[in-house]
Amino acid sequence: MIYIIRHGQTDWNIEHRTQGQTDIALNTNGIKQAELITQKIANLKIDSIISSDLKRAYMTAQIINKKFNKTIETDKRLREFCFGTLEGITRDKITQEIWDDFNKNPKQFNAETKEEIFNRIKSFIDDIKSNNINKNTLVVTHGGPIRMIKYYLDNGDNFNDKKYLEEYMMLKIKNLDLFIIDEKMNINILDEE
Repeated sequence: MIYIIRHGQTDWNIEHRTQGQTDIALNTNGIKQAELITQKIANLKIDSIISSDLKRAYMTAQIINKKFNKTIETDKRLREFCFGTLEGITRDKITQEIWDDFNKNPKQFNAETKEEIFNRIKSFIDDIKSNNINKNTLVVTHGGPIRMIKYYLDNGDNFNDKKYLEEYMMLKIKNLDLFIIDEKMNINILDEE
């Protein structure tokens, strides 16, 4: 099984700033959230933990790891999407026109294309499928990569920008939402209550 958790809250989450790959740490509430999710998943059998190398995910993984005592592996492929020059800007300042321009040509904002993101997420999932057979792996990452993981598992190798934007981009993923990928590579939110 693969368990996937979105990192805990940051001040930029509260301020509705576009974080992207800007390396923001958890805030006090984010630390508490990570402690709470650790209690909720304490009975899971976890063989390995892989985290994005960005602080907010890695800090979440470290807090969770106090229970599991594993070596945390970091993987840059799990980083949040790079939003380039839009990072740090509050979402109310990003007009629909700016967002449309960004989605048409992210390179003009010094950002990653969705296809580049798809390829790094696909590479990560393919590696974890082949290298973690019969293991339970906990992955700590960000909302964007979780959406892209879901897209890849639902649709396979063919990335379609329009389909991603219409069906996956706006999926609501809260801090510390927990997902499970089963043996058939289906992804679902896990109600850990």
